[in-house]
Amino acid sequence: MSSPSELDAHLAQVLERIGEVGRALRWKQAVEEGLSPLQIRILGFLADHAGEGVGVARLAEELLVSKPTISDSVKLLADRKFVVRKPDKNDARSHALHLTSLGKRHVTAGTPMDAAVAELLPEHKEVLLLGLMAVLESLFRKESVQMQRMCFTCKHYEGDRKGKHHCLLLEKTMQVAELRTDCAEHEVA
Repeated sequence: MSSPSELDAHLAQVLERIGEVGRALRWKQAVEEGLSPLQIRILGFLADHAGEGVGVARLAEELLVSKPTISDSVKLLADRKFVVRKPDKNDARSHALHLTSLGKRHVTAGTPMDAAVAELLPEHKEVLLLGLMAVLESLFRKESVQMQRMCFTCKHYEGDRKGKHHCLLLEKTMQVAELRTDCAEHEVA
């Protein structure tokens, strides 16, 4: 039987390994599609946040990349007709990025990581989601990572982070699968 510190180290190693595998899979996908991994991430983020008026500054903040790097990738995506820049409704000096129909085709519906997660038992999925959200919350609270717009860091969340989850804003008791990890209505607790 492992001591808690050995188990902690083992879990941290597995999480790190999953991150490495995720990056490798993203790289493979990017190469197959003739894009960079960052461009794949940009397309995915724009797909997940359609209609939100996402610009270069937000992409840089969300993807933890410098604005010039994001700008270069966005320019290439625009040149290839995967994204289009439109004036931002809220700020005429800014542009919002939107996926074109060609860009939407490059946002894959399923990855090997999606398939692996789909094979888990439902109860394992819930335990894993709660555990990973707790890890992200801890990293956020220790200021190791930037804002995580998830239920556990939101002032509207009321619950025990185990079996009881309630959103005061939505006035709704939530099941584990309904917990959000990227909520547009998020407000820091």
